[in-house]
Amino acid sequence: MTPHTLRHSFASVAADLGYTEPTIAAMLGHAAGSITSRYIHHLDSVLVSAADNVAATIHAMMVTRLGAGESTRDTLGSASGA
Repeated sequence: MTPHTLRHSFASVAADLGYTEPTIAAMLGHAAGSITSRYIHHLDSVLVSAADNVAATIHAMMVTRLGAGESTRDTLGSASGA
């Protein structure tokens, strides 16, 4: 993690919260908005939702199998096809 990475994260989260580019530019100390636009990376809500759904499904599978007496190693091995 670098200060540069933190600046990108800060700008992206600020944009996702609805702050305008001029406001974000002022918070970052940028004189030109063109610089700020390179810092902002918007979340892809469909991609995030899909990843959350997959993670929840895997978690449910692990909890169910662990409740049935399988070890974490057995659960992870069977989930990966190993």
